Amino acid sequence: MKKHAKKPFLPLLAVITILTALSVSAYLVFFNTGDPVKVQQTNARNINTTPQANGKIGSGPIKFTSSLDNNYFYDKNSVYLYIDLEADKISETKQRTPMNISIVIDRSGSMGEKNKLEYVKKAVDYLIDEAGTDDYVSIVTYDDYVDVLQKSMIVREKYELREKINALQPGGFTNLSGGMFEGYDQVNNNYMRGYVNKVFLLSDGLANRGITDRYKLSTMVKEKNRRDGVTISTFGVGTEFNENMMTDIADYGKGNYYYIKNSSDIPEIFATELRNMKNLVGQNTKMKVRFPKDNLRVSKVFGYPYDVEGDEVTIDFKDVFSGQKKSVLIKFDITQTIKRKLVFENELTYEDVTADFRLVSEKNTNNAEETSSIDKYNSSRNETVIQNIAMFEANEIMEEALKNVDEGNYDRAKELMSGARTYMDEQLKTVNPSPEMKRQSENIDRYSKDVESVETKSEEERNEMQKSGKYDNYNTRKKN
Repeated sequence: MKKHAKKPFLPLLAVITILTALSVSAYLVFFNTGDPVKVQQTNARNINTTPQANGKIGSGPIKFTSSLDNNYFYDKNSVYLYIDLEADKISETKQRTPMNISIVIDRSGSMGEKNKLEYVKKAVDYLIDEAGTDDYVSIVTYDDYVDVLQKSMIVREKYELREKINALQPGGFTNLSGGMFEGYDQVNNNYMRGYVNKVFLLSDGLANRGITDRYKLSTMVKEKNRRDGVTISTFGVGTEFNENMMTDIADYGKGNYYYIKNSSDIPEIFATELRNMKNLVGQNTKMKVRFPKDNLRVSKVFGYPYDVEGDEVTIDFKDVFSGQKKSVLIKFDITQTIKRKLVFENELTYEDVTADFRLVSEKNTNNAEETSSIDKYNSSRNETVIQNIAMFEANEIMEEALKNVDEGNYDRAKELMSGARTYMDEQLKTVNPSPEMKRQSENIDRYSKDVESVETKSEEERNEMQKSGKYDNYNTRKKN
């Protein structure tokens, strides 16, 4: 197989204000599957993208739906666009997509506690067992220094590699950035189109050597992903690591974040990540939305990192695997009075790994018209979008509360959680609760109870409370 050429390079008043705005937005829905257009591909034939019976757009292995919260807009309320992306399920008998992975292991001193390093060794043993004759594997370890235990190559001598892994001992400090970037380099050495090109980054502590700034690291990860196409998943163990940093790295690196509370769970979670990337169906997967920028501005994109340039919002998903689902909610603020129809042009593009990397482009449009009738506006609701607005907005309020606890603003966090509970209760009165709404409601109840007693908790208990609350919130908005 030929190597693929790399691409160049939120006081109480504020809560009330938010809740008022959000309660209004809960009356904004109508189902709109969009107007079909044609698929454009690189391999000669055009396919009509007329929506299927279930409203999905797409002829290839990845389908999408797009719906506005309402087919009308009223006064200066916000407009929401909800997009669901789903990949077809591939038969379990199909051969697994080959891998080009680097396992980056924290072997700082704290990894000797609670048998963390020993469980990591078991997890790596599993990955070695799973490695096939087409798979490239590298092992990088880090403490104060970075060491390449195994250069990127096809693993032929598995026993010898296991011996190297089993000989690992805890060391000193935590040069997380150094280990991570070496992992990227190892994957880049054998980057291949159609392979899962990915870094597995594990840590149990705070980065205290190398680059330690969360935002600087996130920016660098975003650029590496854009330029090289290598993804990264992160695994945080115990209560001492920086969960905000690890989540950011996974988000901007187009991978997954895992919080591992118990060291004994490390092998199974590694196995879960490996199973979830068994069959790759789309690479360089992007969703673009063109909107009328003279009348609207992007207020927030819920679910995934995004870029806005001119009149276009881009969400870069990168790799999409068999059966995977991804959901995005875009909130637009109306910036001036509008007397014409609002048109949103949506385009999903990806390289179809199941069909010789043909470039697929699937398009549709969503429209909203101005109305002066509040009754007409209130009666034109799309329940699915309203449900997602409720979940994502409540999730965002809880994120703000989590941030305030991090900063020691406990009273403010309690106000926010009370506001989140009030907001969700109002939404539950106006729409049938979806599973995600119920899940977010449970998150709110659980974390509200924790916050009420936060002053009496030990530092370790607060750390565990924060990591659990953030992980619950993360998995809910990702719909994991």
